[in-house]
Amino acid sequence: MLSSIRFKFGSAPGQPALEIQTPPSVTIFVGPNNSGKSQALREINNFFASGQNSGGLIVEEVVFSNFSAEEAQQQLDKMSATPDFGQVMLAQHQLISTHQGKVQVYIPHFLNGLQDPNNIVNNKRQHYSNYYASSFILALDGPSRIALLNPQGRGDLKNPQSAFARLLTDEERRPQLRKLVHDATGLQFVLDASVGDQLQVRFGSGEPPNERSFEEPTLKYMREARGLDNVSDGVKAFTGILLQLHVGRPRVITVDEPEAFLHPSLAFTLGKELARGAVDEGKHIFASTHSAQFLMGAISSGAEVNIVRLTYSAGAASARLLHSADLKTLMQDPLLRSVGVLEGLFFDNVVIGEANADRAFYQEVNERLLAQSDSRGVPRTLFLNADNKQTIPRIVEPLRKLGIPSAGVVDIDVLKDGGVEFTRHLNAIGIPVGEHNAYASRRLAVLQALQNTQKDYKREGGIALLVDAKLEMAKNLLGDLSRYGLFIVDCGEVENWLVGLDVERTKQKWLRSIFEKMGSDPNSAGYVKPGQGDVWDFLGAITSWLTNKDRRGIPV
Repeated sequence: MLSSIRFKFGSAPGQPALEIQTPPSVTIFVGPNNSGKSQALREINNFFASGQNSGGLIVEEVVFSNFSAEEAQQQLDKMSATPDFGQVMLAQHQLISTHQGKVQVYIPHFLNGLQDPNNIVNNKRQHYSNYYASSFILALDGPSRIALLNPQGRGDLKNPQSAFARLLTDEERRPQLRKLVHDATGLQFVLDASVGDQLQVRFGSGEPPNERSFEEPTLKYMREARGLDNVSDGVKAFTGILLQLHVGRPRVITVDEPEAFLHPSLAFTLGKELARGAVDEGKHIFASTHSAQFLMGAISSGAEVNIVRLTYSAGAASARLLHSADLKTLMQDPLLRSVGVLEGLFFDNVVIGEANADRAFYQEVNERLLAQSDSRGVPRTLFLNADNKQTIPRIVEPLRKLGIPSAGVVDIDVLKDGGVEFTRHLNAIGIPVGEHNAYASRRLAVLQALQNTQKDYKREGGIALLVDAKLEMAKNLLGDLSRYGLFIVDCGEVENWLVGLDVERTKQKWLRSIFEKMGSDPNSAGYVKPGQGDVWDFLGAITSWLTNKDRRGIPV
């Protein structure tokens, strides 16, 4: 039904607009808040509803797949409806069933629209949208997905129309769907046909008897099973979405934040099943999410998944297709998985420190800057920690491949790591290979200058121990690395910040001690607020790099 989607912008300003192919599959929009994820879903819906997207901000064009003349006729036959008694039919018109009810369509217009759905001449695209496409898209937000399991009319079971009726008469799909729900929730999904002319959903605790029977075992089971009022919204949303995927008639489903109401494990299962089911059922699923669990579920399915990261910052928008192989690196590497690197997809920026104490301290400094509306603070930023300075490149590099501005923060003893270790840092931050030897020589020169001071330069002042040309040499090296997003603590190590506070500077006691001295109550006299210089300016330099749209070190 869909061929491709073209966006209004690409991976960075000046780059070609992103265009993705959309065979039956799942396309997931990720990104920070206010980046356009939900807007993208609304704009896709606009194309189906009217054939256009007037005033759209994210999606430039949706390209529909053409039907052959034979396929178009088959679709008309499938949608054909019987006229009501006494209804007058116009010449060359056919009555069809749409989401708006029964309507008469001019047969040539209907067939031409399906065969040439992207042609705006003679209203072909409008005919395609009005009489066909709009009937096969389902837009789900929070309330609507909860309502998917509301009672439905039983109708004529010899020619079932509603999703429940079709499921009741489908002896193959019903147990399959029941197993999916039971495996995820521990509840047995059943259809109750014993109440009037309606079909109702219930959830039992044991294997159900024949749902199409009205004998006492079935009636007893239905009496004891839970109604919708006695299960969580998460169970209702999960079951309803799977019902539409496997039994519903929509060929395109858009879901805004599918993880809403769901426990993380259920979000993972839903992502996995949507990805597999979309391919199996020949459907197009579009979802916007803030859930790493939902995303991991979809990727782990093994099905082809389009992951599009949207951003909008400082008036510049971007759309980048993320490759599943890169995302699997974040999922499968034990270190990356353990520190929650995949969460970076939902933030504007990421800052990575050497250890948990570094992460906690820099995050607290940033929070205090933001609380004072200080421009040196960086909003919507995820702070992570590596296992040590050597593993920071393992986090920085894959995040940058995904287009996420990621800054590494290391103590000055990183200069001791020569050879392969230092090269990993250079590769991760995107310094051209042709400059690696020059940087290696500069690193060694600064290290020797520090060692020649005969002092513990990491604990006793960092580059402040140097003077004249040697100090300028060190500043130049650290400055050049910071332009690529690697920030070396020039005073030596993280424990040396806020020198005015009388705290225990040993690694074992420093974090607790400095947090106690910084205070926790902003209204108390001893509460430490941002000042000039020190760590406040250091964070400000990181912020300047993260928010600079012309920053170096991010692949386009």
